[in-house]
Amino acid sequence: MAEITIRDLERRLAIHERECEERWKTIFRRIERQELALERIENILIAACGAIILGGGSVIVTILFMHN
Repeated sequence: MAEITIRDLERRLAIHERECEERWKTIFRRIERQELALERIENILIAACGAIILGGGSVIVTILFMHN
């Protein structure tokens, strides 16, 4: 069985660190894209809720004016 030297461990650790760094960069890019998509969905929902509230309010106002 071959002995593992300090140099081997340093080399393997350096490779591992580079790979992990790249993985973290990829993960952060994906999270940023997901945050942007979530923000877009949130804005759409806020606009839709506003439209529903205004639409309901206009129906109530119209009904009130029709009965007066």
